Amino acid sequence: MTYNLTNDMGRLCGEIAALRESRANLMSRLAETRAETQAAVSQMLEGFGEARSEMAKQIKTELGGFVGRVKEAVTDLRHNVARMQVEFRDDLGGAHRAWHGPSAPRRPAPTVMKATFQNEESSDELAPKARRKKR
Repeated sequence: MTYNLTNDMGRLCGEIAALRESRANLMSRLAETRAETQAAVSQMLEGFGEARSEMAKQIKTELGGFVGRVKEAVTDLRHNVARMQVEFRDDLGGAHRAWHGPSAPRRPAPTVMKATFQNEESSDELAPKARRKKR
């Protein structure tokens, strides 16, 4: 029995030494992997920053061109609307001369009259108050 205990203790001691060695190897591989991962993440973040900076420059350039084109389009629209208003006014004048003759004075544009309404709530006759029934 002593012989078996000695053998078991020797085997257990060898297993403990082997596990310590494998743990040390694992810790060193984890440290290497951590360093490699940190370097990869730093490089990736740097790439993201460069890409973002380049994209911002490109968008700023494109946006400046877009704003310029919108301003030109709005200016063109304003000129077209003003031209169409003049043409419409001339057409109305021509129609007026056609109907009333060339020497007829042109009447001013009609004005819109504001309708006046009575305040219905102030009149007791028009707006009776709700009466409560007593029970």
